[in-house]
Amino acid sequence: MSRKYYTLPLRFDEIINKKQHNSCSLEESIAQNLHLLVSTYHGESAYAEDYGCSIWDEEFKTQLDVKWKEEVRRSIMNAIEKFEPRLALSDVKVDLSDHESRQQTGIQVRRKLIITISGTIRKTNESFNFKKTLFISPLSQV
Repeated sequence: MSRKYYTLPLRFDEIINKKQHNSCSLEESIAQNLHLLVSTYHGESAYAEDYGCSIWDEEFKTQLDVKWKEEVRRSIMNAIEKFEPRLALSDVKVDLSDHESRQQTGIQVRRKLIITISGTIRKTNESFNFKKTLFISPLSQV
């Protein structure tokens, strides 16, 4: 029996009124949950205080060094192990660089965080890869 996975955002009005809600594959559902995990700060979710990861706890820290990247990596791994049981986690990589962009007001420098997650989908035993780029903590505007 095939299971139905709904796309985000959920439209409860459609579900309650027995209308067709957009659905997605298992892979897309896992990717949507991973996106939510890395973009949610601890305490933001009403149903689970620990849903999310630590990226946003110290986003504006002046020194985002190897220790910070390891803490974020560990936080993401813990969140996935707890809140995404459909994925057998293999690896999480966290890379950080500066990113310049031209704005009407000048050049803005921000930190670019690239998160790469790899694992195996437990149900199908297929490999799974997810990559998310986040722009965090503006450094300066020239």
